[in-house]
Amino acid sequence: DKLTYSITETAQVLGISRPKVYDLLHRDDFPAFHVGGRILVSVEGLRRWVTSQVSGAEGGTENG
Repeated sequence: DKLTYSITETAQVLGISRPKVYDLLHRDDFPAFHVGGRILVSVEGLRRWVTSQVSGAEGGTENG
């Protein structure tokens, strides 16, 4: 099982565009990090982030 997603994979998994993923990277609560020149998104962190968005947890919004 993968531990991280690329930007393209993150967009595919979330069903959004790559530019929208880049917008999300500016959020403090989005589970992305840099490795060298690459930006990766934690698979487990992304699951938790999506859950927090749906539940309206701290920092979340109902409309995403």
